[in-house]
Amino acid sequence: MKRAAFLGVLFFLLAQQALAVYVVVLRNGARMVAKEKYQVKGPNAVFVTKIGTLIMIPLSQIDVQATEKTNALNLGDAEALDWMDIQRVFPTPTPTRPMSALGRIRAGIATKEGDAAKPTPTPGVGYREARYRDPQVDQAFQQGLESYHLYLYRTSEGTLPSYLFIEIQVNGQPETLKALQAVSSTYQLLAEKAPNRLPERVEIQMLNEAGKEAGLFRMSAADAAELVSGKTTPDRFFVDHVIF
Repeated sequence: MKRAAFLGVLFFLLAQQALAVYVVVLRNGARMVAKEKYQVKGPNAVFVTKIGTLIMIPLSQIDVQATEKTNALNLGDAEALDWMDIQRVFPTPTPTRPMSALGRIRAGIATKEGDAAKPTPTPGVGYREARYRDPQVDQAFQQGLESYHLYLYRTSEGTLPSYLFIEIQVNGQPETLKALQAVSSTYQLLAEKAPNRLPERVEIQMLNEAGKEAGLFRMSAADAAELVSGKTTPDRFFVDHVIF
């Protein structure tokens, strides 16, 4: 019995160690994920990314205060947002199904061959220097992403002041769907707890590891409710709402 308990504790500690990462927040709002805290070498910061690449960047590019604050949150454990009057904001994410229904990836954007997408003109969708008008709402979406272990993102004002923009780097199709779930869960939570502070739309730009677009979305609160309630699946949501 004691041996089983010891092995259980050992497995837990090893699992926690395997998941341990260090998030480096840059002054331009971008994020990088390292295996451990960077080392200072003269004017540069040196670290190894979670996929094993050695990186060296000027220390002046790192937002030290934001980096320390982010990692103090234990990499994704959401803070209590007092203005929403709840203690634990986000549920534990559930695994997402493969996006096999979407067909082949073409030009960085997934779509079924020959059908289903709904093109919508979206001039100017992208990251802006202007911050979103409600910092607490912005923070709630950031915490929502981190609760799903998505750390490579940045946020800003969208194409309208009432729109929130989120740029998310995703690694493959399952992570793309997970990002949609994270944003929609946060949106739905805000609709329930602070409806008067909802963004009119959330614009989401997915980028793959090469920096190419992997999906562009303009989500409404009603769209988010459909996904959270299970009326639509993440892969079906992608096909129905991706913008080309």
